[in-house]
Amino acid sequence: MPRNYITQDKIDQEFGFLITDKDNHAHYRKILDQKRVDIHAQVGAMLPTTYELSRIELENGNFAIVLLDHSSERIAYYVKASIWDDVVLNASPVTQVLLWRTNDVIHEAVTTGLARLIFFKYLLESYNVVASDSHQTTEGRDFWIRQTGFALAVGLHVYRFHRVNCDLVKIEDHAIIRDNSCDLWGDDEDYCNVLAVISKEAIPSSKISDNKPTGSH
Repeated sequence: MPRNYITQDKIDQEFGFLITDKDNHAHYRKILDQKRVDIHAQVGAMLPTTYELSRIELENGNFAIVLLDHSSERIAYYVKASIWDDVVLNASPVTQVLLWRTNDVIHEAVTTGLARLIFFKYLLESYNVVASDSHQTTEGRDFWIRQTGFALAVGLHVYRFHRVNCDLVKIEDHAIIRDNSCDLWGDDEDYCNVLAVISKEAIPSSKISDNKPTGSH
């Protein structure tokens, strides 16, 4: 949840195929021709019968989780998950995610709370470590603030990770995420290398920086 997205065109580049109604419908039709694995039971989502929550495989071993509404023939939710190995995080693979949710209010009741279920019931259970993407909108940043707070509340582990310097800093106080005194995001280019990390298991202390912000301001 590092470098802020400050222009709409960067957002459109990532999810442009979902934003307009025409393109969204076209991609919905494309997904229908792809192999899909229904994961709603694993996620624990109670969905109306017209909705389908599935995983589809992408290039380079990556994948997407999509919420399809067969009634409107549209995509209501899309999670792009990138798999990468990381020695410092002591996890293989690490799942780095970028999320998109429709602003069509007809899907609001179904999509509300869905991301948390996907994160904590599916991604963390399957991959142990989830990391933020290297760019975030304000809405996306707020989402990560909420998810890290929930992770800490249920006893999971939260870190600030600089993937170039390999600095891994444990965070134990949600307040320093909310006010960004732990320096998780900003406007400089280098923040593209800063990730928020949620881990199901504690990362070995030998890999954690001594300068960790555990709650003192």
